[in-house]
Amino acid sequence: MLNVLLINPPQKHYKKSAGFSSYFPLGLLYIAAAVKEICNLKILDCLITDFAKEERGNYIIYGTPFARIAELVREFKPQVVGITIPFSAQSEMAKILSDLCKRINPELIVVFGGPDASVRYEKLLTEKACDLCVVGEGEATFFQLLKGIQERTGYESIPGVAFKKGERIIYTPRDFTEELDRLAYPAFDLIDVKEYLNNAYLYQSRSVISKDSISVITSRGCPYQCIFCSARFTMGRKFRPHSAAYVVQHIKYLVETYGIRKFHFEDGNATLDRERYEQILDGIIGHQLEIKWDIPDGIRADTLDEKLLRKMKTAGCVDVTIGIESGNTRVLNEIIKKNTSLEKVMTIAKTCAALELQLNAFYVIGFPGETLEEIGETIDLALDLYGKYQVIPYLFLATPLYGTELYEICRNNGIIMEEPTDEQLSTGTFLFGLILHSATPEIRSPFVHS
Repeated sequence: MLNVLLINPPQKHYKKSAGFSSYFPLGLLYIAAAVKEICNLKILDCLITDFAKEERGNYIIYGTPFARIAELVREFKPQVVGITIPFSAQSEMAKILSDLCKRINPELIVVFGGPDASVRYEKLLTEKACDLCVVGEGEATFFQLLKGIQERTGYESIPGVAFKKGERIIYTPRDFTEELDRLAYPAFDLIDVKEYLNNAYLYQSRSVISKDSISVITSRGCPYQCIFCSARFTMGRKFRPHSAAYVVQHIKYLVETYGIRKFHFEDGNATLDRERYEQILDGIIGHQLEIKWDIPDGIRADTLDEKLLRKMKTAGCVDVTIGIESGNTRVLNEIIKKNTSLEKVMTIAKTCAALELQLNAFYVIGFPGETLEEIGETIDLALDLYGKYQVIPYLFLATPLYGTELYEICRNNGIIMEEPTDEQLSTGTFLFGLILHSATPEIRSPFVHS
């Protein structure tokens, strides 16, 4: 069987970037679960294994030192190396690892996957940064790719695989998985779960219940059209949920097998199907799982109401983040294409305060066509919601990430003349808590339990 190495690369953070966090690499773990029976598989999570922190000028590299990565590659002798690029701002790290692996063995096959590879596969392949890219969901694609390599039947006809042939980039799209319940749980058996749970950086910059916690994903796909987000391109427009029974059993498995009682529901549309979501909450309550959990990814306020929020709190929710985006209706619905109501936002903020359920909000300013007055309205709203209801504000600059409509708008209108660098993407996106940091050293509400 093939020796296959899956790598979560080190991360490079500039001084103006968001704080570093380690995390359970669910994307790689789902891939691993799909292919572990047909290959000799190892996972190298550089944010955990032989972890080091190296300062270089205006940035810091977090993760396994490159010399140690080279040793591990030489020891394992993989024929295929899969490298994830979870963030466009970290693409340089994947390229460095690809080059490192090729210098050790020019014959091994380097495959890029993850969100960035899904939207930038043409550029990555043109630059010869890798041999192949897995575009979109990777479970079925990577399985078929390994079978094709192992059985010498090739990969040119496999949907979801992008490659360069001569001067052309070849790619045939793959349909998205419709029945997510057919997927195995992430391959937690291939990692040391305790090592993750004991890591000092675990979800450190993402959650107030970061210690001893884990992420879960209950759905894929997004039917909405917000111009700053590329999720619909990497996971499709159709909302595809796990069943409530699957989600509850997954949580129960993690509680009973690993003793984990803190969870992060990472999918931004977890609450989209009201009936399913209530069934998940009923399952958590009915099984007396006694967990704490949050929603850190920014769900829509218009999917919430008092009844649901009350049940969420009963089921163990301690922290909710919504995507408000703008305090101006024109910007919100005509520019961002959020298509929601600020009146609903105010209602949810008031309700969460009454329930003593911590609410956080994402705001984004600086869109093409947005005026300074409209930016001021967003900042005013953020301050108002914090003052009245203790809604913690997280302010972002509108950043033209690859694969988004915002990127195309900026390119087509000459706002950006060349592709943003990793440093520009890293420092331009993250301005957490900017509004209040200068005046308030600690803005967390007493509602939250660590």
